[in-house]
Amino acid sequence: MLRWVDVAIIVLYIAGMMAIGVAVRRRAARGIDSYFLGERQMPWWMLAMSGSSSYWDITGTMWIVSLLCLMGMKAMWHQWIWGFPLPVFFAAYMGKWINRSKVITAAEWMRTRFGDGEGGEAARLAYAILAIVTVSGFLAYAAVGMGKFGEQYLPWPRSVCAAVILACTGAYIITGGFHSVILTEFVQTIIMSLGALIICGIGFSQVSLADLRASVPPDFFSLQVHWREPGLRETEFFLFGALTLAWVMKGLLLCLGGPEQLYDFQRFLSAKNPRDACKLGALWGALHTLRWPMAMAIAGLALVGFKGVTDPEAVLPLVIREFLPVGVRGLVLAALLAAFMSTFNSTVNAGASYLVRDIYQKYFNPQASPRQLVYAGYISSTALILLGILIGATAKSIHQVFMWIMAALGAGVLLPNFLRWYWWRLNGWGFTVGVLTGIGCSLVQAVFFGQTPLYIYFPVIAVIGLVAAVVTSYLTEPTDEEVLVNFYLSVQPAGLWGPIVEKAKAQRPEFAKDVPFWQDFVNVILGVPWLWCLWMLPMYWVAHRVGEAWLCAGVVALLTVVLYFTWYRNLGAVRE
Repeated sequence: MLRWVDVAIIVLYIAGMMAIGVAVRRRAARGIDSYFLGERQMPWWMLAMSGSSSYWDITGTMWIVSLLCLMGMKAMWHQWIWGFPLPVFFAAYMGKWINRSKVITAAEWMRTRFGDGEGGEAARLAYAILAIVTVSGFLAYAAVGMGKFGEQYLPWPRSVCAAVILACTGAYIITGGFHSVILTEFVQTIIMSLGALIICGIGFSQVSLADLRASVPPDFFSLQVHWREPGLRETEFFLFGALTLAWVMKGLLLCLGGPEQLYDFQRFLSAKNPRDACKLGALWGALHTLRWPMAMAIAGLALVGFKGVTDPEAVLPLVIREFLPVGVRGLVLAALLAAFMSTFNSTVNAGASYLVRDIYQKYFNPQASPRQLVYAGYISSTALILLGILIGATAKSIHQVFMWIMAALGAGVLLPNFLRWYWWRLNGWGFTVGVLTGIGCSLVQAVFFGQTPLYIYFPVIAVIGLVAAVVTSYLTEPTDEEVLVNFYLSVQPAGLWGPIVEKAKAQRPEFAKDVPFWQDFVNVILGVPWLWCLWMLPMYWVAHRVGEAWLCAGVVALLTVVLYFTWYRNLGAVRE
């Protein structure tokens, strides 16, 4: 159980976050643009801190630690499934593409791409449904993780712990809107970084390389992929090569297609201009670095001190409870609670934006006043929190929920999301049918084929969604030419846009992209190994693998210099 000092630190932290929500309540209530986007006046570096901290959830960290304990550094290949290089794509070009859209939600963006006809409105509704389903899944995922975490310290069962923690967190999100999200996440980033450094220091000092060598297999620190992993024979990861191919392919397609939904899109829409959107993407990735050595430190402590833990997802709270002294434990718990809050509040606020803007205002009250829309935001946020608690109470594990969201649901909508940027002929009906077909296939997989391996159901669901989108697009009329030309001239996408490029140049012969796409993609090619090594470097350092750490440091230093000339110095050419 926690000592009074630890409890006092945690209570003070929660009270401070709630105070911020109350303090910005009046500003958030100015209208829907303020409640969901902060009136597009937030500094880019604060948006980057917010976005980065939103990825620092406790549930995800527990999942990462469990994978490190199970498969060693090879677990980093698994991180591709959520598109870990996303910040690189944001920085290179996706951030500015999103920002130029100038809408409030990613669903509303569909009108920019497909027009306001029946097809465009259908795509908007399909995207809103997708976002709400995904948000509900992520809130359930958060509920499972917080329940498992809380039951290590609170005298209640998992479902009760989750409900109490989610309810306390929801109190300030509902009233403060996007302003409270950004301000609290700014504070949370500082607290989380301090907590991560404390855990890294403890792990580095208490676990030696000799201790780890005595506790883990010889290839624990290797990134080499084998088709079969004998050490994982009794797990779902035995055919590791096939799984790695699926993880990497899914991650790359996700990055190329931009944010599927949730809070990523919201951050880039909130940036003041496309240049700021690019910069916040780069800082977003760099600020996320400390999460990885923290996970490695916890995994190292667990592998040395907890031989025989039956549930690897419970390693993180057990290590904190057993290894950290009084006071430090409270500070670290506050930091991890900050990590949870940052993800949770971003998810709730983004999810509520779809319910209010794309469902309530669009279909039920088009003439709603700013005050009515803000109150609708309060109600929508509350409903999403309750739904997440209910769904989370039925889930068995973090891994189960996460894999359904990222692999099954993600596969179904992956290729329609990709085509919307790179192929002019995809129309609103094609996107709608592709996405809804994908959602349906993912639900079928969850109900009837839950034990089917990822490398089988992922390509099947993805191909079905792709075929549905392409066939429907060719069976229906193309998007209005004027809509496509305006989209091309304003957003400047890349790919198969030949006929639209000709029309655009006929209207504006002087038009040229501010930066050629090939140059943007060179920055992606350089940025992915830069980010990978930036995250791996401190992991190796905490594990006392000095040689690998210095190798990563050399790659990071070299690519930082190159990217300064190929990316940063060209930001001045990016137009609004």
